[in-house]
Amino acid sequence: MRHMINYISCGLTVFCSISILTAYPAGWSDDILLTPEDSIVRGDPDVTVVFSHDVWVVWDSATWVNGTGEVLFSKRDSLGACLIPETPVSNNASYSLGPRVAVDATYNLQFVWRNETPLGMGLWHARLANDGSVIVPSHLAVSGNNTGYPIRMVMNRYNEINVAWNDNVAGYDQISYTKLDSSGNPIIAKMRVSPANVFSDWPGIGVDSFANVHLAYRADYQLAYTKLDRFGNILIDNNLFGRIGGFPTIIADHSQNIHIVYEGWTTSSVVEYMKLDQNGNILVGPLTLSPASSNYVHMAMDSLQYLHVVWAREVEPSGIVYTKLDTNGNYVIPPVSVVYPPFALYPWEPRIAADMSNRLHLVWMDQRLDSAETEDIFYKRGENETKIEEQIIPGAIKRYWISAVPNPFTKQLKVAWHSLPDGEITELVVYDIMGKEMKNFRIEPNNKSIIWFGDDNTGKQLPSGVYFISISSNDKKNIAKVIKLD
Repeated sequence: MRHMINYISCGLTVFCSISILTAYPAGWSDDILLTPEDSIVRGDPDVTVVFSHDVWVVWDSATWVNGTGEVLFSKRDSLGACLIPETPVSNNASYSLGPRVAVDATYNLQFVWRNETPLGMGLWHARLANDGSVIVPSHLAVSGNNTGYPIRMVMNRYNEINVAWNDNVAGYDQISYTKLDSSGNPIIAKMRVSPANVFSDWPGIGVDSFANVHLAYRADYQLAYTKLDRFGNILIDNNLFGRIGGFPTIIADHSQNIHIVYEGWTTSSVVEYMKLDQNGNILVGPLTLSPASSNYVHMAMDSLQYLHVVWAREVEPSGIVYTKLDTNGNYVIPPVSVVYPPFALYPWEPRIAADMSNRLHLVWMDQRLDSAETEDIFYKRGENETKIEEQIIPGAIKRYWISAVPNPFTKQLKVAWHSLPDGEITELVVYDIMGKEMKNFRIEPNNKSIIWFGDDNTGKQLPSGVYFISISSNDKKNIAKVIKLD
């Protein structure tokens, strides 16, 4: 079902077609079409957020037929309404594709993409202000050779742009690493990080708080890992995990552990997760997050250190799947489809970002408007909520005042409450995210608070994650959501 909705946007009245499906999981918005309804093929979307309200999405219009294409962007508010409509950033009549976007330390937007040059597919760059004005126009940053286009980008604490990209220097695909300053000038022009004479592709890149660079890629079909310091010196060289894998996303947490999701392979493509220490040792995993025929995985981390993972599922029912993990790879929200038929047709290449308010912003490409000829870019927002209260306490709940401090907590949590008018609190129960009872406190008369040390009924410390504190008196209950950190 498609509805025509009249948006007042950018000073103009424009008509946007969006697909509406009211059965999406709680906390997720309807699908919002970002691109005009025309015959242009669009793909390779990416998304980032400035503060908690300015959503920037980039994609390309490469047709794969006549060798032309532009890199285009749109700026949206946190509900998906248009602030800047589809606008070119590449401004180049040749073949621009594979864009990525990131916010730098001055809240400007950094763009990189591939573009044809006399030497092949080079690495291009542009920098825009948050109002869309051009600070550094489209330009060739680093020359490249004619090969595959996948590129990945991440900013470090020094406002430097770190890029991993496919290149072909010696007659075979390799993974090159490049570092640019905030104006797109090379600091490290290009260095090979994959093994010599080994076909390598599908890179991913992340940085930690020390500005070390963590790279993963497919080397002769195996998932490989390399670590560099800020200056490009190799600290770990081509560590092979013995797994088939590629298309990784890499994020370092506050403890400087490294989280990787990637497309693996069993009997068909699956999504897998690993956690590494700074020496490249596996702490958790590999864990399989998806059933067969799942690919194009991406991941974001919010300010509470939760991992938000999305991927495309190709077999019926096709769609975009989302899951939320803690930093030990445990499910906080088990995998759930957030984009699916009958109103979506082959959605794929999802990208996800978390804003400063921990809301989620998801973009993907979709063929629902014309299954044979066009691909369009869609957006939806997620509230990053578990919606677990109804699973724990069904039916209507009367709410009363309750406090839990500090929240998040590490070692102990103080839970306090007011006396209820028709009786004292008789029970306090801690539930996990799945509604399982973990800790039960019997409350003595006239008690107004308890201290919970993050343990279960056996005294064992519980892992970090989301928990729910329920207090009871007769038929009345109150619930507080708390977060335990390592």
